[in-house]
Amino acid sequence: MVETIADFFDGLSDGQLWAGALVCALSASLVAFWLDRYQGWRRISWSEVYNGPINKHINHQPPPGMWEIHWQGRQISEGSLVMLEVRNSGVQTLEPEHFAAPLAFTFTGKRVVHFKVRDADEPLEATLRPQVPAPADAEPADDTGSGVRQATVRAPSGQADTIVLPAFTLNRRDWFRLLVLLEDDGAGSSAKPPKITSDGKLKGGSIKKTAGRARRRLATAIVVTLVAALSLGTGVYANNESLKLDATCSQARRLTVTGSTAFSPLAHQVKEAYEEQCPETDVVLEANGSSKGLEELRSNTAAETIAMVDTVAGQEPEKGLGAHNVGVIVFAVVANQSLAQDLGPGQSLWDRGLTQDQLGQIFAGGGFRNENGRLAETPVAVVRDHGSGTRDTFEGRVTGGKGTTSAPPCTAGPTDSTGSTGSTGVCSVSSTMELLDYVNRTENAIGYAEADALPFFPNVRTVPINGTPPTKDNVLDGDYPFWASEVLYTREGASGLTLNFLDFLRSRGVSKLLEGRGFLPCRELRDSKVDEMRCDGD
Repeated sequence: MVETIADFFDGLSDGQLWAGALVCALSASLVAFWLDRYQGWRRISWSEVYNGPINKHINHQPPPGMWEIHWQGRQISEGSLVMLEVRNSGVQTLEPEHFAAPLAFTFTGKRVVHFKVRDADEPLEATLRPQVPAPADAEPADDTGSGVRQATVRAPSGQADTIVLPAFTLNRRDWFRLLVLLEDDGAGSSAKPPKITSDGKLKGGSIKKTAGRARRRLATAIVVTLVAALSLGTGVYANNESLKLDATCSQARRLTVTGSTAFSPLAHQVKEAYEEQCPETDVVLEANGSSKGLEELRSNTAAETIAMVDTVAGQEPEKGLGAHNVGVIVFAVVANQSLAQDLGPGQSLWDRGLTQDQLGQIFAGGGFRNENGRLAETPVAVVRDHGSGTRDTFEGRVTGGKGTTSAPPCTAGPTDSTGSTGSTGVCSVSSTMELLDYVNRTENAIGYAEADALPFFPNVRTVPINGTPPTKDNVLDGDYPFWASEVLYTREGASGLTLNFLDFLRSRGVSKLLEGRGFLPCRELRDSKVDEMRCDGD
């Protein structure tokens, strides 16, 4: 279960991870909204917007500049104001026939002087308009219509502390407010806000007090935050657990890993990590080229041996051996920084690069010079020896098979004042490190190597192919051609130490360890636009 959750979170980019958090938050919001809204088909929710005295006393003394509130000719000396918000929070319009008992509000310890309806449409305001007993000398009240039932003030036990509203029509999500003027009933503290309760009954529904819009939003925000944090925390925990390096040790004590010089720096990291987990195991690493690695495996099938092979996409697997695709290794065309000197204004070899046709001309030994004299000197093309998986990949995927059938070994030429050596034509070296070292100290030299090794060679820079640099996104999108599937070969039916080491190398923890090293493990290839790039089973 943990591995499944971790696989999901590991497959997400940072943007997708935050998008997932947003989905969690939205889901939590919808749940909270549903719980708050849909508890019954019909529902009235009400809340206190304001509840306080009109003139707040200080040390039981009236403050200076008190408001004088008068109602029908008499002064309200200990008055207070309450504003209630009444909302249809159900899922259907409320009609008068839906009320089994009228909606009423009681203000304990206070006497209702008068109230008004606010924020309601005209028909609703007319329905809820309270009856006002007119003083003897007052003019007749406006006619509200003979068929309209008006709100009343009910006086249980002789106290007019309750507002009773007639049945009314209220559309879904609509609301109105009641502004209520109260006075002290003489039985309690005038400074203490009244306790407000509701009464009434809806057929097939409920009438409930809520915390108020601001507090509801705060509560919803807290729930959303907690759910999102819990979801992210669970994913992060599962992800971290799965990234722990955990190797299975074996009774066998020696394993030989041989072959590709391009993959060997990565294999060295895996070797160190495995030996730390299994200190009694000795992993011997031999970087001697893909072909020699296969030869050694075939000659020692009884021994615990793994051959690292850079494989051109579509290449048939070796017969009689077990093939284990572990990912893609990304290569780059590299050149001495002195190579780019005669480009047109505003152009750079490191930005525009070279086309595949131009690279084919250079590495076939003919050199390259366009009509603008782009390269002033005939470059020295540095290739790998025959049998190199890197060379096979370069000629198979970049130059279309163009290249010299044989090339003499690269030798150090005379050193100039800068300490570099001079040479022309095509020469060969036996390893990636030799190639990079030669390009680093030879003016106008150009070659190819894995993309992540350049920081160790200050005079070497990457040359884009067809204007495209060797980035992860360009590789996965199919825009960059210079990559190889890294296949680890074993004897058929390999088990024990060989299989344990392979499982360790393909684990999520090791994949993370190798991240950013010019290597894309199988997990990162699942969304590649290049079908032949994906590993078997993905």
